Amino acid sequence: MGDLCDFSQLLARHGVRLTAVRLAVLDILGAAPRALRAAEILEMIRTRRQVNKVTVYRILDDFTHRGLLRRLILEGRVSHYELACEHHPPHPHFQCHLCREIQCLEPVPLIRMWTELQGPVGNRADQIDVRVKGLCHKCREIS
Repeated sequence: MGDLCDFSQLLARHGVRLTAVRLAVLDILGAAPRALRAAEILEMIRTRRQVNKVTVYRILDDFTHRGLLRRLILEGRVSHYELACEHHPPHPHFQCHLCREIQCLEPVPLIRMWTELQGPVGNRADQIDVRVKGLCHKCREIS
């Protein structure tokens, strides 16, 4: 899956110095068909180069804080990460309650819900998370 983002420009727009590890994090998430756990990202980077675990975790935290990534804290309390740029809009997720795998679902317009949450009382909604839980197709086949 190719990615539409120019990650070098994305980092520059956010005032982040370009490094090989930062670029690797974005490349890996840009190519991923689903949100990834930090350990998965670390493992994939280590197939390319040596890197300290703490460095990757700091990059994930920094990118999340800057709005480059979304952190999904789903059942099981393990954070998953995905890109949060214009080419990767917010979308619902499916989580299997047996294997705990996460699947990204197609974005759906949530404008009415967003408008209702903002409401006439002046609320400021920053994020909507929609998660569907059930059995994935793999787990259904074996159960």
